[in-house]
Amino acid sequence: MYESHFGLSGPPFSLNPDPDFYFQSKGHGHALSYLRFGVHQGEGFVVVTGDIGAGKTTLVRTLLSELDDAKIVAAQIVSTQLDAGDLLRSVAISFGIPIKSLTKAELIASIEAFLTLLVTQGRRALLIIDEAQNLHLQAIEELRMLSNFQLGNHALLQSFLVGQPELRTLLTSKPMEQFRQRVIASCHLGPMDREETKRYIEHRLHKVGWSDRPRFEPAAFDQIHAATAGVPRRVNLLCSRLLLSTYLTDQDVIDGAMVDAVADEARSEVGDSAVVPTVSHAEPLASGNRPALAPWRSPAVSAGGPMLCVAADGADDIKMAMLLRALQQRKEAPPLVHVRVGEPAEFAPNDAFLARIGLDVPTIEVDVSAGTAAARMAEVMRDFARLVDLHKPAAVVVIGSSDAALACALVADKTGCRVAHLDGGRRGANRHDPAEVNRALLWRIADAHCTSDRVAYEALVADGASESRVLLTGDLLSEAVTLARSSTESGAGAVVGRKPGYCVVLVKSPIDMGDRRYLAELLTMLRKLSRDVPIVWPMSAAFGAQLESLGLRKSLRDANIDVVQPLGYVEQVALLGGARYVLTDSHDVRQEAAILDVPALLLEMRSGQAGGTPAALLGDLHRQQGADAMHLLRSQSRTQAAPLPHELHPGERIADHLTRWIGVEELDDTLAT
Repeated sequence: MYESHFGLSGPPFSLNPDPDFYFQSKGHGHALSYLRFGVHQGEGFVVVTGDIGAGKTTLVRTLLSELDDAKIVAAQIVSTQLDAGDLLRSVAISFGIPIKSLTKAELIASIEAFLTLLVTQGRRALLIIDEAQNLHLQAIEELRMLSNFQLGNHALLQSFLVGQPELRTLLTSKPMEQFRQRVIASCHLGPMDREETKRYIEHRLHKVGWSDRPRFEPAAFDQIHAATAGVPRRVNLLCSRLLLSTYLTDQDVIDGAMVDAVADEARSEVGDSAVVPTVSHAEPLASGNRPALAPWRSPAVSAGGPMLCVAADGADDIKMAMLLRALQQRKEAPPLVHVRVGEPAEFAPNDAFLARIGLDVPTIEVDVSAGTAAARMAEVMRDFARLVDLHKPAAVVVIGSSDAALACALVADKTGCRVAHLDGGRRGANRHDPAEVNRALLWRIADAHCTSDRVAYEALVADGASESRVLLTGDLLSEAVTLARSSTESGAGAVVGRKPGYCVVLVKSPIDMGDRRYLAELLTMLRKLSRDVPIVWPMSAAFGAQLESLGLRKSLRDANIDVVQPLGYVEQVALLGGARYVLTDSHDVRQEAAILDVPALLLEMRSGQAGGTPAALLGDLHRQQGADAMHLLRSQSRTQAAPLPHELHPGERIADHLTRWIGVEELDDTLAT
């Protein structure tokens, strides 16, 4: 009715969920990142809750619009008091599986056969259950049983449960303990704040060609938020009535008085529940609704607890040691706990270095068993939740963007604990890349950020981060390498019994059996290379066993290749420092070589196509030793320019930043009480 009068191409405030009108509020962006993360994990359960009208269905449809139909077959069920039998039939129908005259056993077998067929076609299934708070306990248990279907190590079905807050109550009940162990991520979708409400209204209006007619006075936005509490559906209801009222009264301006009048009219017609705030906008929101960079908040855990500093691989552990070393020298710093997440063998080479630099901090190791990525992440979350419950930390510091770092940050976030994120790096262009999903979530979760990347720093500030919450630092790994190199007088020759000028091979990633051909070519390349330059290869027992199982270990015999035991961190740095060049599949080792001004060739162990054939790589080495080539990554000399101020002593700078951050928040908590 009013659309043509105001020159609009359609209704801007329709109540039908429409991905075209999706608005990236802080809470919605947070929740969408969780959903994308869940999709990339490919198994387990993701739970999203929110009040009525919070925009859950629009969020789900936005996610569905992003999915690649050639890879993911998605089905959606709207739950209406489904019992176990109803759920199985609904799952089958939603995926197009015929169910006529099937017994329960036959129905389950049909579902499993369909899911297995998808995997053989290079596709997988995603089930989304909306209004999941209506599910019976037996139906949820049946859903859990369906999640057990596997083909090899691949889960056949992943499920998202979307519902009202009652869903959380249902899932936290005692009978749901086994189900909760399958939940890899969960979040709560809450209302928008005042500024977001204004931008939401303008966003929807612009979608239909709004040209500031009718014009909204600033006070109108304030009153709309006050009347709706920032709940999207309530905003839509009220704004639709405002446009209609403006049209009927032949006006072109919506002011605060009109909003109050229309809101009062709506209350009198349909009751207070239609357009009234459900929470005071002064109340703190649940952790899942925090903005991209959270405001000052009172923690749910003890402000006097320790700082848990979490590292999830060997390189990140070395970087974290630089921070711990600086923190332990500060009287104002909270008690420190060094947490290592992963296989103990990953961290063992660092122990001697940590002792040498005088690190005296209690260490807790969270061992992670083998399994799928989602299973490992769920295990990390369970174990780390126990640590948080035991220690009541003042803050959790995570480094990098691994699944384990994200898992620990998610646990801390859920418990209301402050989170600091180190070394996140710049964001990539592919938002669907798993590492990028992790980075995006960590940027939203963390309260404080420290990065050595200026582009990442500027992006954080552009995203609305207070500069007091983001610190541009030097490189922690560079500090560690410099310290390790200066901490020994033995030199590389004493370490390996050779004069400098050799080639170092360091392969850290596990090998896929399907890469046997590429690996065989690589070993042939190394044999040829060893005729011109001696090769030193610190090889793990696991890697050696894999070579034996593939029948390739014998190809190293009678070549000028010195296979040695894995080295400690100080010895590895000394070894790299004496190298002519380095061949590695590790970005961290490549960075260490660059710090030492040694050329490093990055090997793509999992995909020969990306890294070029070994023969081509050998040609690069022969033609351009020490120079830039496609995959010969020459470091920039550290002596060309003096370090910038922010590059000096990064461990100390980060320690100062975090102790001030903790101190200010403790003061804020004291004033609040």
